[in-house]
Amino acid sequence: METEPQEEARPAVASSEAKSELQDYLEISQQRHKLFPRAAAVGLAAGGVAVVFRVLLAAGDALRNGLVEWSHFTPAFGWIFPLVFGAVGAAAAVCLVVSYAPETSGSGIPHLKAVLHRLRDLSWMRVLVVKMISGMLALGSGLALGREGPTVQMGGAVADGLARSMKVSSADRLTLTAAGAGAGLAAAFNAPLSGLVFVLEEMRRDFRPAVFGAAFLAAASADVVARSVAGQLPVFTVPNYAMPSLLALPAFAVLGVAAGGLGVAFNRSLLEGVDFAARFTGRQRVALGASVGAAAGFSGMVLSGRCRRRARVGGNGTHE
Repeated sequence: METEPQEEARPAVASSEAKSELQDYLEISQQRHKLFPRAAAVGLAAGGVAVVFRVLLAAGDALRNGLVEWSHFTPAFGWIFPLVFGAVGAAAAVCLVVSYAPETSGSGIPHLKAVLHRLRDLSWMRVLVVKMISGMLALGSGLALGREGPTVQMGGAVADGLARSMKVSSADRLTLTAAGAGAGLAAAFNAPLSGLVFVLEEMRRDFRPAVFGAAFLAAASADVVARSVAGQLPVFTVPNYAMPSLLALPAFAVLGVAAGGLGVAFNRSLLEGVDFAARFTGRQRVALGASVGAAAGFSGMVLSGRCRRRARVGGNGTHE
């Protein structure tokens, strides 16, 4: 007699669980239908920002190279112009960052990761404008910096701005911000899969289907925009090499250990350099940036002069 009520209750319990699972599935499906088009829009915007940044950097490089070439035709006093150009550009970049958006210093990726972990706020418009202008000034003045870090932070910033305008939830906004960061990386290198992996492993560390799909769509959309302007080839091309013999494995092992040691030393030197620069005040940082920019301008002029001399020697059919 006691088993009959239990047997009658089982279908009701199973039906309730099925309804709950179906409701969860419908909610997740509806969330994806809203999130994925927004992620594609974020990718298009991040790709557009990356393209504008790339064009500005190309213009700055052309201006600096033209100034260096012109300085060789006036050796008496022309050497001073690359120095002044580098010093003014670097000093203006440092002044802009220190005065308006200190969070844009460096690559900007650590700040964006702190935002995604809800440890920092993101003033997207200020970050976007300051990073764009300061990056153009710093790279255009000749400083040896990469464009991937600034493009990642700007992609995350423009994604945050779009998410706020769409009035999405806080969780979806963070997902779109991470997707925008990956889209920036994809557009910087013409490598959408790298942008996807960057979001999943470095920025968000969330492998849910919604996050995966949003990051993929944003990276693919940004890559389409970048390739339509910069061409179809990736930034880094690896030629096809013949497969080495197994006897070369010990040499590759030694190479890997040496490269790992150099990588550790390089990272530590960067951190020590950051700690050293942090000891300076605002004006002192501007002066430090100006001196580094002047050194970069002088180095560019010297290297350009050597290349010109080698070209002339090669053209005469002789060798050094």
